[in-house]
Amino acid sequence: MSLITQQQINQFHDEGYFLTDVVFEPPTLDSMCEEMERVFQENVTVARKTGNEAAEKAALAARAIAPFHVRSDVAAELVKHPIYLDMCRAFIGADADLYYNQITTKYPEGGKIFGWHQDSGYTTTNAPSYITCWTAITDATIDNGTIWVIPGSHKWGILPHEPQEETPEKFGGVDAVFEDESGAIPVEAKAGQIACFSSLTLHRSGPNTSDTLRRAYVPQYHTPGATLVETGKPFGDQWPVLRDNQRIDVPVSSGMLKG
Repeated sequence: MSLITQQQINQFHDEGYFLTDVVFEPPTLDSMCEEMERVFQENVTVARKTGNEAAEKAALAARAIAPFHVRSDVAAELVKHPIYLDMCRAFIGADADLYYNQITTKYPEGGKIFGWHQDSGYTTTNAPSYITCWTAITDATIDNGTIWVIPGSHKWGILPHEPQEETPEKFGGVDAVFEDESGAIPVEAKAGQIACFSSLTLHRSGPNTSDTLRRAYVPQYHTPGATLVETGKPFGDQWPVLRDNQRIDVPVSSGMLKG
């Protein structure tokens, strides 16, 4: 029996996203929080050992770490949870690979706006649409910088994306070029809920104006053998999770890291 409903599938096709009920319980969420903190501290320790002040500062300010499944056995198991595999079956097909996965942390101080973009606007692949499973590890609210989406924007095709400089209010990056964001809505999520959306859906995250961390885990799934349109070369984690509608278990080392 699928863990996602026909109504959620219909909403995904119509609006480009849907939000699940709470899927992951506190023990799983606590384990992921511990893993996120462990890997963060490992990165800071490595940076400090270099004696490079800029490297240490960058490690302390890091808001995303990827690919996370190669750093955490907890994550490597989590990405094959039945809910994610059901999403793959519904929106990718009988065969699916983990395409990219990262942890994201929005800090109370310095947790700025991350601009409007489509994931496919960053890396355009042979099959342009894949799925992003934005998973709230802690509660995600407007105050602490949850994501916003523009329902229906997945039907607009891949929009131009242009580099933007960082400002005191907003991170620099590559933002989508479009005119009307009046239909944008926040997707507030309780810890353990998943916002599943198309890689063509416009989304952003707001600033963290609260006094707490906002943590999320974001695995993405694609058809096997994804290649970049620009180069024709394989791209992404390329780690099999589903074959013939069945979960598949292969060593993490057999995947191809993003690069």
